[in-house]
Amino acid sequence: MNAMPTRATQHRSSVSGWLRSLSWGFCLAAWIMPTVLAAAPVLGLEELLRIGLNENLSVLAARDQVEAARSTAEIARAYPNPEISGQSGRGQERDTLNPVSGFVYSISLNQPIEYPAVRNARIDAADANVLSVDAGRQAFEDEAVARIKLAYYDVLRRQAEASAAMEDLQLTQQIRDRIALRHGVGESPKFDLITAETELLNAQKTHDAAVLRVQQVRANLRIAVGRALPEGVEIGGELPNAIGLPSLASLQQELADRNPDLQRGDAERVAAEHRLDLEKSQRLPKISLLAQHDVDPTLSSSRAGLALTIPLWDWRSGQVAQAQAELSRARNMAASRRLMLSDSLEASYNQYKIASNQVAMLENHLLAQAAEAQRIAEAAYRYGERGILDWLNAQRTYRAARSELITARYELAAVSVEIDRLRSRPALDLTHASPTQTLPIPTLP
Repeated sequence: MNAMPTRATQHRSSVSGWLRSLSWGFCLAAWIMPTVLAAAPVLGLEELLRIGLNENLSVLAARDQVEAARSTAEIARAYPNPEISGQSGRGQERDTLNPVSGFVYSISLNQPIEYPAVRNARIDAADANVLSVDAGRQAFEDEAVARIKLAYYDVLRRQAEASAAMEDLQLTQQIRDRIALRHGVGESPKFDLITAETELLNAQKTHDAAVLRVQQVRANLRIAVGRALPEGVEIGGELPNAIGLPSLASLQQELADRNPDLQRGDAERVAAEHRLDLEKSQRLPKISLLAQHDVDPTLSSSRAGLALTIPLWDWRSGQVAQAQAELSRARNMAASRRLMLSDSLEASYNQYKIASNQVAMLENHLLAQAAEAQRIAEAAYRYGERGILDWLNAQRTYRAARSELITARYELAAVSVEIDRLRSRPALDLTHASPTQTLPIPTLP
C-alpha cells in the first residue's frame, strides 16, 4: 500500500534535484560567460608591428614626406608658362590738318625656352631626391620596427623575471613555513627561522620590483608602438633560445643590397651630381620667344623676335662651387656610412655568436647543474646533513643562473633585432625562433 506513494515521492525529489542542478548550471554559466567574453586581448609581435606601421603618426608623417618629394619631382617636370601682356587706350595723330583719333591697343607674348640639358638635370635631381627621401622613410620605418621589437622583447624579459620572482617567493614562503614548523617542535634553531624570514623579505622585495619593472616596460612599449593599446591588453610570446642567421658574408651582401642608409647616401650623391650639372648648364644664355601686335587708328603692326640673357657678369661661379662642395660631401658621407655600417654589422654578428653560446651554455649545462645542486642541498638539509645556509646558497645560485639565462635570451633577441635593422629585413617577416624551454622549478615535497 505504501510502495506507490514512496516511488512518486522519490521521483518528485529526483526531478526537483535535477531542476536545481540545471538552474545552478545556468547561474554558473551566466557568471562565467561575461568573464570569458571580457578576457583581455593578447597581442603578439606581429600585431604590435602592424599597429606601429599602420597607425604610428610619425611613420605616417614620414610617408607623407615621400609624397611631398614626388610632388616636387612633378613640379620639376613642368614647362615654363608663357607671359602675355596687353595695353589699351586712345590715340590721336599729331601735326596733321585733320587728325585721326581712336582706340589703340598692344598685345605681347613672352615664352621662355629651356635647354634640354637644363631641364633634364633638374628632373634627374628631383627624381634622385625622391629616392633619397624614400630611403630615409624606409630607414625610419626600420628604426621604428627595431624599437617595437626591443620594447616587446624587454616586456617578455621583465614578465619572465616577474614570473620567476613569483615562483621564488612561493618557494621561499614554503621554506619559511617548513622551518617555522620545525622550530615550533624544537627541531630547528631560531637562527634558521630568522634566516628564512630574511630570505622571504628579500624574495618579496625582488618580486615587487619585478612587477614595477613590468609596468615600466609596458609603458615603453606603448611609446614605441606610437598608439594607445587596448585597455588591459596582455603581451604574449616567449624569449627565443635560438635564432638562426646566415653567414657574415651573406649578411654583408644583404647590407650592401638593401640597407636604406646606403641607398639614401647613393641617391644623395646622384642628386648632387645632377645639381652640379644643372648649375653648369644654367651658364648658357637664356632664350625667350617674343611676339607683339600693335593697333592704332592709322596702323596695325606685328613683330616677333628673341630675347637673350647674356651671362656677361655673373657666370654662377659661386653656385657651381657650392654644388661641387655638396657633391664632394655626399661622396664622402656615402663612403663613411658604408664603412661604418659594415663594421657595425660585423660587431653585431660577433655579439650574436657570443649571446648564442651563452644561451646554449646556460640552458644546457649551468642551469641544470644549479637545479640539481639545489635539489641535493634541500635533501641534505631535510636529513640534517647540511644547514639552512647551504640550502639558501644553492637556491641563490639557481636564481642567478636562471636570471642570467633570461638576460642572455633577451640579449640574443636584441642583437638579432639590430642585425635585421642593418639588413632591412621586412618588418612582418618575423625571426623564426624555437620556443623557450621552461625548466621546472624545484618545489618542496
